[in-house]
Amino acid sequence: MKKHKWIWIGGVILLIGIALGGYMMERQSLRKLADNDDLRIGSSIRYDALMEDTAYQELATTEFSSWTIENEMKMDAMQPEENAFNYVKVDEMTEMAQAHDIAIRGHVLVWGEALPAWVQEQAVDRVSAERILKSHIQNIVTHYKGSIDTFDVVNEAYHDNGTLRDNIWLRTIGPDYIPLAFQWAHEANPDANLYYNDFGTEMSNKKSEAMLEALSAWKEEGVPIDGIGTQMHLDAADTRFSKDRIAEWFQRIEDAGFQVAVTEMDVKLQNLNNGDAKNIQAERYRDVMEACLDTAACGEFTVWGISDNHSWITEQESADGKPLLFNENSQPKKAYHTIQRKLLF
Repeated sequence: MKKHKWIWIGGVILLIGIALGGYMMERQSLRKLADNDDLRIGSSIRYDALMEDTAYQELATTEFSSWTIENEMKMDAMQPEENAFNYVKVDEMTEMAQAHDIAIRGHVLVWGEALPAWVQEQAVDRVSAERILKSHIQNIVTHYKGSIDTFDVVNEAYHDNGTLRDNIWLRTIGPDYIPLAFQWAHEANPDANLYYNDFGTEMSNKKSEAMLEALSAWKEEGVPIDGIGTQMHLDAADTRFSKDRIAEWFQRIEDAGFQVAVTEMDVKLQNLNNGDAKNIQAERYRDVMEACLDTAACGEFTVWGISDNHSWITEQESADGKPLLFNENSQPKKAYHTIQRKLLF
């Protein structure tokens, strides 16, 4: 009889624990939970959605402690005409972020894409290209000194084979455009955290090894490169995914003296034709979060969008991609609850 009594009591305690854990998760946003781990949890943010979609704005301001400007800081948007900087939208986004104690990640200062037409016309040699690029970088970093503390300085400079991508900056300035960009950004704000950012660099491969080797060499020469952003655009159908390899690579980055950030995570589903897609998506998010939490130098985990109806995957690839933490009705998905549970326990 006593044995049955203790089994019954144990069962009640277990049920209470499960219910309490569920209640705690229900009551706490990702932002509150991540704060306990000194982790910035972020999302890319779009101006129009932020200003016009009340559900989007509610999630943006309550669930995340960091915003990455998704498109409005790219060069074609920020400087559509030479020396005519368009700060209006980013200023509004920054003001809203500050009102909610949210950090801003500046994205992006230097990229071979999203360039205004005038750059192609005016950047004809090294001298003119350096003048244009330095002015662009330092105007933006100076304007947001005190309100934006982290920048993706150079974005997507490497091919999968480890060579540098052809772009106007490489053609006119040469490979030096990368370290020069960091030096110019540092001159404008010595206190800013400056990152190199790229996709396909979440594990060791030709691209990531070439990237790390070059960035490490520049850092040893005194170039102010603080961190490496691994974008983490994942396909749930990709069988090459390995939590252990991601954790090992994060540690390699840390050992080389860099901060680590997950900067653009999403997990697309359109290539996975089975009923387990949502579970696999949730596992991918959980595994990457775990790798970040287990790496001392990883201080930021950012997803590339808030809800599935505001995602580049659903817009450019497939409506079935559904890659984010909230569905098209702004309701949390299994991936959200899995991250929530990982942060809580």
